[in-house]
Amino acid sequence: MTLEDICFYSEPGTVELKYVGPGVDKLYEKCAELLKTVWNVPHSQIQEVQTSWGKTKDSEKTQCTWWVFKDMDIFSYFMIRINFKAEGNAESGKSSLNIKGYLRTEYPQDTIWQRSILYEMIRTFWHRVFYRRKREEYAEECRHSIIYFEKLVKEFFDVLKKGGE
Repeated sequence: MTLEDICFYSEPGTVELKYVGPGVDKLYEKCAELLKTVWNVPHSQIQEVQTSWGKTKDSEKTQCTWWVFKDMDIFSYFMIRINFKAEGNAESGKSSLNIKGYLRTEYPQDTIWQRSILYEMIRTFWHRVFYRRKREEYAEECRHSIIYFEKLVKEFFDVLKKGGE
């Protein structure tokens, strides 16, 4: 059995960041570095999918989707999706990031005991009385992590606007 919640119950739901200015070519590497730092996960817990790269005489175009998986306990984990797009060069360009977080809890039903009605009644009681609060804490941590990632990316935008890094 799987329970899945979006980390933000209502708006913003998906956090969207846009940047227009110099240094767009540095954003991909910085975002990849921040993924590991903010969620404190090894590289093996970050999956990059749907990657496309292109380079012309004057600019570079990058598009990818990252999935970050962070285990919280034996039942629950975060799934964070980051869609990244950037087009430009060191002098000018534009980029966008869309971030959406999910909290997923999976209860195994592999054995006959785990599929029994008695087990399901005990698990449901335990979930409603004890584990629901823990899931609320995890959802809060998920929101906090997304907001922290957003803050760090915005700070990097400011550094790029000032011509740094």
